Amino acid sequence: MTFLSVLGILAFIVFLVLWAIALIKKNGKAKKMALWAAVSFLVFIIAGVAGLPAETDKKPKAENTTTSTKEDAKQASVPVSQPNESTTKKQTALLDTSLPFEKFASTYYTLSADKQKEAFDSVRNQVVKWSGVVIEAGSSSLYVYGKPADYNGESWSEISEGKKKLGDVIVVKVSDRSELNGLNQGDIVSFSGELGSRGVKGESNWKLYNGKIEGRTVAEPQNSGTITKAKYNKIKNGMTYEEVAKIIGGPGEALSEVGEKGDKYYTVMYSYKGEGGLGANANFTFQGNKLQAKAQFGLE
Repeated sequence: MTFLSVLGILAFIVFLVLWAIALIKKNGKAKKMALWAAVSFLVFIIAGVAGLPAETDKKPKAENTTTSTKEDAKQASVPVSQPNESTTKKQTALLDTSLPFEKFASTYYTLSADKQKEAFDSVRNQVVKWSGVVIEAGSSSLYVYGKPADYNGESWSEISEGKKKLGDVIVVKVSDRSELNGLNQGDIVSFSGELGSRGVKGESNWKLYNGKIEGRTVAEPQNSGTITKAKYNKIKNGMTYEEVAKIIGGPGEALSEVGEKGDKYYTVMYSYKGEGGLGANANFTFQGNKLQAKAQFGLE
């Protein structure tokens, strides 16, 4: 009911009452009150009809409901896209990391250059467990030749300069440097580590990170050599470590190491016990495998 229809019905009642009073008093106003009552009632009727909801207003609502239902049905019928299986699965390993180094490397090197990269990327950072013969033990890395039967006692500098055997060398960067204590050239070791860099025949070595020495078989001890004043004087700046070790008669003890072997600025200091007074010794500093400085104490 609208405001106008309410007003109309109230006016109708008022004029109807006034009409009754005028009729009783016979003051001549009864006819006029009856007319106003009729007009008020007519206003009530018209306003009431006008306030009713039109049929045309209802139809669009029904149509909208139908449309919405159809849209819901369409959406329900559209299949939800599934993630691509290739993105959810881990990359398949193209090499068997459980193989010993010789078989692993043999399989790897039979692949084309492009396939080698793809195969290595599929196993990068995986942990391998290999073994080999010690070429040299540095302060934080172990240099191992992965084919012991083909190793002829070459030093790391000889292999890195010649490069022919470089693709079968594994450089193991250890987590605990103390694990390298007591390891010498020729020792057979087993070790584990995460694949970090791949080897390339005649170009580069393999590299493992977070390495751990799992076992060792100590080779016959080499003569570490003792140095005399005469031997010391024969040694000149610019000589290689191999030339110095040959003059003295054996390898020295690495006291310090800076950089990576094979680098131009790789620096290492070797110490030798000397013949002479108590504490006699000699130290030799090499950079890029060339003697840069030497010093001695108490040699005779």
